Amino acid sequence: MLARGLRVAAQITKRGLAAAAPAQSSTDQLRFTFASPDKSIFNNTVVKQVDVPTVAGIVGVLASHVPTIGVLKPGVVQVTDNEGQVSKYFVSSGTLSMNIDGSCQVLAEEAIKLEEIDEAAARQELESAQRAQNEGSEKDRAEAGIRVEVADALLKAVGGGH
Repeated sequence: MLARGLRVAAQITKRGLAAAAPAQSSTDQLRFTFASPDKSIFNNTVVKQVDVPTVAGIVGVLASHVPTIGVLKPGVVQVTDNEGQVSKYFVSSGTLSMNIDGSCQVLAEEAIKLEEIDEAAARQELESAQRAQNEGSEKDRAEAGIRVEVADALLKAVGGGH
């Protein structure tokens, strides 16, 4: 009886282990795609580094980064090209995917260049959302809380935050 139990446990353990990942292609280039539903910002473009705000913290991605999946939080995606030029974009939410083939995708619900952000409009949105947090149904208050988080992050991104 004990021997049968050990065999069953060994079989379950074998099935529960992940298979080894295939060998990563040797690449010294980071191919980056960055898009939102209404625009493609980078499309399989070779860049030096990408810094992405995720719920686990800022993730800095370079060529040959380990495969990673992440959920974006409101904040700034910073892209450094191979000449050292830096582009900054505000994202409200989305996903990060670093793939074994050396490609990286950031798919954002909204993405806007920092210099295109209207600080006054962001401040008005923050104030409106803060007022709405105390009104309406639980769902309305929760949605207002999300609006507050995004508007606050917008203001911080342009240097007008708390």
